[in-house]
Amino acid sequence: MVFNSAVVVAVADVSTHTCQLMWRVPSSQRINTEQLMDVAFCYPMYQLSRLVLCLWTFMCLPPDDSFYSYTY
Repeated sequence: MVFNSAVVVAVADVSTHTCQLMWRVPSSQRINTEQLMDVAFCYPMYQLSRLVLCLWTFMCLPPDDSFYSYTY
């Protein structure tokens, strides 16, 4: 499904403004659409990429040799 980015930003802008009006957030503390997109999409994608990298490192890289080379 393809979305028009201008429509997505417009809907996010209106919904952000409406929700903040409903919750009576003071105008000095309101977030803009760019901050909302960062919180809603960019931060979770960043965390997901860190998780994938961690799992890939654990599952795909060979173990360190020093772990298995004990001297008795």
